[in-house]
Amino acid sequence: MTLSKQLVALIVALLLLVFAGTFLISVHNTRDYLEKQLESHAQDAATSLGLSISPYMENNDIATVTSMTDAIFDRGFYRVIRIEDMQGKPLVDRVLPVQIEGVPEWFIERLPLTTPEGQATLMNGWLQSGRVVVRSHPGYAYNQLWQTIASTLRWFLVSAVIALLIGVVLLRQVLRPLRAVEEQANAICNREFPILEKMPRTTDMRRIVEAMNRMSAKVRQMLDELERRVLGLRRQAYQHPVTGLANKRFFMDLLTNQVNSIEEFSCGALCLIQLKAFKQYNDSHGYKAGDELLQDAAKQLEAVSAQWPKSQLAHLAGADFALLVQECSEQQAAELAEQLSATLVGLYGTGKLADPDVGHVGVSYFDGSQSVSILLSEADTALRMAQISGANDWHLARSDEKVQGQVRGASQWRDFIGQALERNVIKLQFQPVVTCTDKILLHREVLVRIPENLDLPDEGGLLSAGLFMPQAESLGMTADIDKNVISQILKLLTDSPNDQIQYAINISPPSIKQDGFMGWLEEKLQEYKQVAPRMIFELPEYGVVANIDKVTELLALVTGYGARLSIDHFGRSFGSLAYLRSMKVHYLKIDGSFMRSIEQNSDNQFFVQALAEIAHGLEIEVIAEAIETKSAWELLPSLHMDGAQGYFIGRPE
Repeated sequence: MTLSKQLVALIVALLLLVFAGTFLISVHNTRDYLEKQLESHAQDAATSLGLSISPYMENNDIATVTSMTDAIFDRGFYRVIRIEDMQGKPLVDRVLPVQIEGVPEWFIERLPLTTPEGQATLMNGWLQSGRVVVRSHPGYAYNQLWQTIASTLRWFLVSAVIALLIGVVLLRQVLRPLRAVEEQANAICNREFPILEKMPRTTDMRRIVEAMNRMSAKVRQMLDELERRVLGLRRQAYQHPVTGLANKRFFMDLLTNQVNSIEEFSCGALCLIQLKAFKQYNDSHGYKAGDELLQDAAKQLEAVSAQWPKSQLAHLAGADFALLVQECSEQQAAELAEQLSATLVGLYGTGKLADPDVGHVGVSYFDGSQSVSILLSEADTALRMAQISGANDWHLARSDEKVQGQVRGASQWRDFIGQALERNVIKLQFQPVVTCTDKILLHREVLVRIPENLDLPDEGGLLSAGLFMPQAESLGMTADIDKNVISQILKLLTDSPNDQIQYAINISPPSIKQDGFMGWLEEKLQEYKQVAPRMIFELPEYGVVANIDKVTELLALVTGYGARLSIDHFGRSFGSLAYLRSMKVHYLKIDGSFMRSIEQNSDNQFFVQALAEIAHGLEIEVIAEAIETKSAWELLPSLHMDGAQGYFIGRPE
């Protein structure tokens, strides 16, 4: 029960207690007063009648005595009037049955009135000749008592209602600061930190509001400080101090993770960019000028990298840069190399360089078959070939085209994916996500597959999402695939109502931007609202950062039906973490580039633990991706991870 309701109940109880006491006292006093009035009334009547009939009793004129008695009795105020001689023999006896109108029987039974007897002695000279006995009729007294109690009750009810209304209004005014404090506390739980500007007049309330304001500011300060520490560590450990780009350590971890993640990275380009004669430039112009040149080069290269949503630019060392681009064809890789070369030529236009031969670009195309070392070797060889070829040249090391997915053109991919959707042969596999303490299943992540042979979908191999999703994204077909997967999961959940397993579905960022997708999803969640709470929707971090408004809309939609939202591959972005306060997501999945070989990397350990502390402060659970060794698994509890997934936990099935 709320405090306001308790106070209202207390006020009502006090009013009832006061009324009960007042009522009982009033009834008791009124009853005593009426009984005394009845006694006085009977005695006065007996005395008066006795004096009036005494002369007639001397003459034994009973007829006159009877007439005078009847004259008094007929008025109806008396219950008994009796004239008797000294031996108690009644000479005149008048009795009126007690009949009371307008008063309930239960009232008379609960509050009986005694009718005292009034007596007067009849004298004959100096001798007593008889006695007058009178009892008043209680009817009028009962009527008066009933009316008094009824009036008192009506007055109390009216005054109680008025007092209660006034009390409620006053309570609302007095307790309004408490409601504001409650809203402030809820806002703090929701990762917001408001400060109440309006202070209540009540001293106690003012102290509470001031304490809550201090706590809100302190929590905000603690989170801000933790975020600054994490961002500072990130800059120190993963960013180049001159250009602010990802450094060699971060880039190599990311490259290793991507090459080993067939679900995400099936094809792409690794570009190595090197400025020519940078050491001589440093020696002749000074280190400050050299740093400025590197910064200019970084800005130019960032402009190229920004055109590819799934790309990572890094400053490896000195005059060496690297760019990893996912989901591009060999033709696009060649166009990218040419664009990078043109960007290097643009540096000559700044007037800082005397030689128009600025640098070279070597590109290795990843077809899904190379290891990290081979891919780097191919890119390095391509860079040397470009340097031999001529000024500002580039070279692309061609792939062997071993993967079936790479030999299809755009139109073939469109037909292939379209037929898979039309025939409804898209397959789903599931990978478990478990708790880090006792391996209890948290949920299963849904992985999408398409049969290589659409005519015999149950035979032969399956193409992973890393092969066909990049093509679907470029063809604008991701929403159709996402709809198919969501529909399959909803049917699976409906067919297993007693099973409480939850499923995490990856949503492509282009899907949430497509017209009609949000409306379709809302219709589905409404139709299957009984099982909707068992669904988790996941978006990659780059898609969240680039589409904050749409992701916020998606979050409001799915949480309205009890589903949840997760950010996948978290940690790749070098941006601020402040958006997590407003997003209110339920899970963060730490990118595998931080988790591979984390047991040997203390910087990654500290960074992941700090991310977990920030997330837990925002009531977000943290899951580690790409856990593939026992040593990495055993380290997770000390890093404050809530869950984990990877081949050590379980392979997709």
